[in-house]
Amino acid sequence: MRTVPPPHTDGHSRRRIALAMGALLAAASSVLPAGAQSAPSAGRPESMYEGVLGTGAIGMTIVHPRGGETALTGHYFAAGVLKDIPLTGSFQAGRLILREAGGGAFVLAFVDNGFAGGKPLDFGNSIGLTGQWTQGATRLAVTLGSTGSRVAGGRRYAQVTRESDEAFEARVQGFHRAVLAGDRAAAAGYVAFPLRVTSAGKSRQIASAEQLDAEWDRVFTPACLDVLKEALPHDMFVARGQAMIGNGVAWFGANGAVAINLP
Repeated sequence: MRTVPPPHTDGHSRRRIALAMGALLAAASSVLPAGAQSAPSAGRPESMYEGVLGTGAIGMTIVHPRGGETALTGHYFAAGVLKDIPLTGSFQAGRLILREAGGGAFVLAFVDNGFAGGKPLDFGNSIGLTGQWTQGATRLAVTLGSTGSRVAGGRRYAQVTRESDEAFEARVQGFHRAVLAGDRAAAAGYVAFPLRVTSAGKSRQIASAEQLDAEWDRVFTPACLDVLKEALPHDMFVARGQAMIGNGVAWFGANGAVAINLP
């Protein structure tokens, strides 16, 4: 029997909708390959976030500066692109200033986790970021919630699989597309049966593609599909050898989807 991590939550309810912003699509022309990291960042902690830029879903990962330093590096990606857009910048007067090659810039502040006790906010005592993204005369609000942290460098899914990050993400994205399209046969091809389905604290197992087809509407409920529509199957958080999307609604092992946690 598989050990499936519990849903990863940060106490925030974040609504996301599909991105349709030409500026971000244009910025993708200067992306790094998925999983790429600058050498100086290797081995340093980095924090992961998901949320909205304007009305579009984005993810962001920021490498922590070394003690006493202010320089920042990282990347972000948009739901309509799912490719890393590199960021460089600095931490100044309590604000994170991050710039991309296309001319866009984020000015963000940490969100207090309620336990900072008056201490300056940083990656360790905050639960997210809030601020603005600007490009020329365009200004868009940004709200991000923390989804986890990891060590920078190397393969993102080394704890999950031996295959490349690109190959693993391609299969997760294939599952994501198939489920949203209602393609039951295709979705089953991306499942590592038995699939554990948890609802209201109770779990059951889906043993085969045939059973998944028969119970499709009980597994992919309207609430589940709503979350998956907003999920970002790229640069995913990993725990206990599995990767998640949709804030823990779906978990993936080396051979495919292993768990669905119904909202």
